[in-house]
Amino acid sequence: MMAAAPRDVDVLGVPITCFSSYEHATQSIVRRIRNRDKTLCIAINPEKVCFARDDAALRNIIRRAQIHICDGVGTAVAVKWITGWRIPRITGVGLFFKLMETAEQEGLGIFLLGAKPEVNEKAWRVLRDRHPKLRIAGRHDGYFKDANEVIRQINGSGADMLFAALGSPRQEKWLSRYLEVLNVPFCMGVGGSFDVLAGYVKRAPEFFQRTGTEFLYRLIREPHRWRRQLILPGFTARMLVEAITARGLKSFVSSREIRTIYGGAEGGAFASNRRSAEVRA
Repeated sequence: MMAAAPRDVDVLGVPITCFSSYEHATQSIVRRIRNRDKTLCIAINPEKVCFARDDAALRNIIRRAQIHICDGVGTAVAVKWITGWRIPRITGVGLFFKLMETAEQEGLGIFLLGAKPEVNEKAWRVLRDRHPKLRIAGRHDGYFKDANEVIRQINGSGADMLFAALGSPRQEKWLSRYLEVLNVPFCMGVGGSFDVLAGYVKRAPEFFQRTGTEFLYRLIREPHRWRRQLILPGFTARMLVEAITARGLKSFVSSREIRTIYGGAEGGAFASNRRSAEVRA
């Protein structure tokens, strides 16, 4: 059964693509790849929303992208507050792993770009062992000076998916800059996913993943990250104001207004907030 076209919801000027599940996301991505629709996929969390507000270039890149996955629990809460629709998180690392399975099943080729040379090689070896039928069309570490040579290598590989682990926002800016000359239909920045795949970085335990509190786990392990968390109170305050403005105080505080985004009802909160949410064909 063909998945419904995903809707985009605006959160503080940044679009969020509302997928109902990882399967919905992967089906939508495969459909775009088969149609050869050029696609830039960006993971959106509260930190990126705040950075985009202060960085016009990044904001424009995000708004021009075709898919914006709900990477953080804060963005999922923002969607629920602003529109009244409950959506699951589709994390960047989670989607990356799901797309490896999908690429193997669908016979799609992937290209791994980025990370340190030893990390890139180890990630390639792990994927080769974990997914023996996966077509790894090519790879290149993130320490390069000649972008044109890397682009020639990517284009010559025949890959259908390009995963760039160059760090954010560098990876988004790099992919956006060269998107039109890349022959790969699907491009996605995956941050530290290669490090996780290669075993150099440990994913948060299941409890933190299930509750959407991986940021707390990272903060416990890396206390120096506390300065980055200072953006959260401001983000929360701004999305609270936007939610009340969009839905009204009465609807905002009523739990009866909260629905699943693809539950069949087209009225209610989503329909009453056309300026906050748009349907993408």
